[in-house]
Amino acid sequence: MGDVLGRRIVAAVIDVALIGILLVVIAKLLGNEEAREYSLWAETQGAPRALFFLLTFAYFFGTELAWAQTLGKRVMKLRVVSENGTKPGAGPVVIRNLVRAIDWLPSLYIIGIITVFATGERRVRLGDLAAKTKVVADEASRPQPPSPSERPDDDDVLAQIMR
Repeated sequence: MGDVLGRRIVAAVIDVALIGILLVVIAKLLGNEEAREYSLWAETQGAPRALFFLLTFAYFFGTELAWAQTLGKRVMKLRVVSENGTKPGAGPVVIRNLVRAIDWLPSLYIIGIITVFATGERRVRLGDLAAKTKVVADEASRPQPPSPSERPDDDDVLAQIMR
């Protein structure tokens, strides 16, 4: 499980880098370059910042709903699953990503760190606890779909109908 935690950290760094690029693009295209304080964050006050948050949520929600992976998780061969190992639906994906805000808030990030280490070997973040999901290695055994039953031949079908 320790290997998965290290890979999750690298995946998060990749995703944060992508979100950082998004912030730069929004700040340069829509931001106020005459903001009193010179920083990308200061340039994106108001509607540009709201758009940034919306697109950030859409990135995490959309990729995890479609593929059970963000781009960072895909690179690191990780995926999100529900507690029973299946691909999570929209509800759990929304929950885990809304709670992500607690993990990211500068004064509250410590809650996310404490949660990861307080959950023992599972090492799940608060969003995973709330959504009843977990992040696993993509090469982990996936539940196999039931094998299709053998198709009966025509004589068997006729015999069953004639009974």
